[in-house]
Amino acid sequence: MAIYRGIGGAGDSTTDATVTAVTAQAVLAVNSAIGAALSASNAATSASNAAANISQAANSAAASANSATASANSAVTSAGSATASSTSKDEAAASAVSAAASAAAAELSALGDRGTGVTASYVSTVVVGGTTFSQPALTGEINSDEGYFAIIFAGAADITVATLTSASTYVYIDNTGALQQQVTEPTRQDFSRKMFTMRIAVDTSTNLILGFEYLNNPIGHYANSIRDLYTFLLANGVPFKRNQTITGRAGDLGFDVSSGTLMEFGGTGDIHNANILSFDAVANVEFFLATRTNTDAGGNVNLPKFWDNAGTLTALGSTTVVGHRLYRFSNGNFVMQYGQGNYANITLAKTGAVLENFVLNPVLENATFFGWWFIQSTATNTGGTTLTDFKEYTIGIQGASSSALAGCLLKGNNLSDLLDVSEARTNLGLGTAATTDVTDYATAADLLVAVPAQTGNIGEFLTTNGTVTSWAAVDALPDQTGNSGEYLTTDGTVASWAVLDLTTKADVGGANATGTWPIAVTNGLINTSTIDGGTY
Repeated sequence: MAIYRGIGGAGDSTTDATVTAVTAQAVLAVNSAIGAALSASNAATSASNAAANISQAANSAAASANSATASANSAVTSAGSATASSTSKDEAAASAVSAAASAAAAELSALGDRGTGVTASYVSTVVVGGTTFSQPALTGEINSDEGYFAIIFAGAADITVATLTSASTYVYIDNTGALQQQVTEPTRQDFSRKMFTMRIAVDTSTNLILGFEYLNNPIGHYANSIRDLYTFLLANGVPFKRNQTITGRAGDLGFDVSSGTLMEFGGTGDIHNANILSFDAVANVEFFLATRTNTDAGGNVNLPKFWDNAGTLTALGSTTVVGHRLYRFSNGNFVMQYGQGNYANITLAKTGAVLENFVLNPVLENATFFGWWFIQSTATNTGGTTLTDFKEYTIGIQGASSSALAGCLLKGNNLSDLLDVSEARTNLGLGTAATTDVTDYATAADLLVAVPAQTGNIGEFLTTNGTVTSWAAVDALPDQTGNSGEYLTTDGTVASWAVLDLTTKADVGGANATGTWPIAVTNGLINTSTIDGGTY
């Protein structure tokens, strides 16, 4: 089963009603001319017969006087025949003139039906960096509300651009055959009343010519011009289709398509309907699968759970999603090309698939792009929108914008297309810091000013008197070597280590306490206590 779009078809249709009528008129004119020629031939034959009769009559008179009367009568009859023949000649000539006039009228009618435009190729020139141009000889026609005019322009050289302060100058031939210029963009009526030849571009800062482009209507090539337009639109992804809605299926990974039409210029073989192909609805569509360079034998009905990983078909990872692209040819065949991205979820897939640097299989360049089939690795049917979904492509370059993908952020917008910038900032955890004026924060230079110069202050610490910061020497501990078990003390000026002396202190470690205790006296009273048999 072939998948390619056919290149045959009806071609350029000539079934336009006016052309048909003109053709019929021309045929009648030719038939009339043929009839006139036959009439003239008959007249000549009749005249020849008359001459023969006259000669025969003279011979008969010389041979026998008795037949003179009969010969005279025959001569009279022959003369009458000659007169009749002469009349037939005049009628034939008049008929021929009428046929020629009819043919001329038919030709004029055919020309008039072709519209306004040029009938011969030409090569215009301009002086780039200068102010002049040349328009060579050309022929053409103008057919407008002002009448029909056959144009023959002899050509002209070194014509100065009339208005060098305008960015564009449009050159045309008017209905008198004279070359003219205008700076306003031609209207639809202008293209009917004037035979344009070129547009000259001018650098208005220097008032010099930048270049030119041809601007004309090619007479007699309407269909080819329309085909050119169709080809360019198709190449830029315009989907020439109506209806043919794609829907999923509840019981499997296939899809259905409704009835609809495709436009294929000259693709039907029917001159009365040369371009529109109609298709019936199809349940559980069979399709071909395509990679970047190849296509399979077709017959597929389930969406594949693989993606094109830089040219290598790779199985989808756990719960990941791919967006395959769906196409249809004018013969009705569907082709699905593997998606070239792998996404964490279907939302990301719908955003990312449209922005992929997609490598299209060349076979699909002339097919109609329908849209994206998204499928997640765990999907078992295409009936929902969570694990699978189809997004129809509506207009724009393949891989660019589509109304079915509305809501996606475009990288070129630099986040300006967010609906709620404040909420997005909060979601990113930026808080108010992202909107605080930069002057509210100290700079690195500010911090350096707050710290005194560090030169010559090794080992010192930063301190302040409440107003000014400064460096101060650390009052270090005395040397600790050989002072084990001693304590730090000071005489109010110098810190030092000292031994703790307990020799004069009471010994309270045993059962009997010995030694002396200083006893504080409160309110002049001394209480006595008995300790170990003694009174104190």
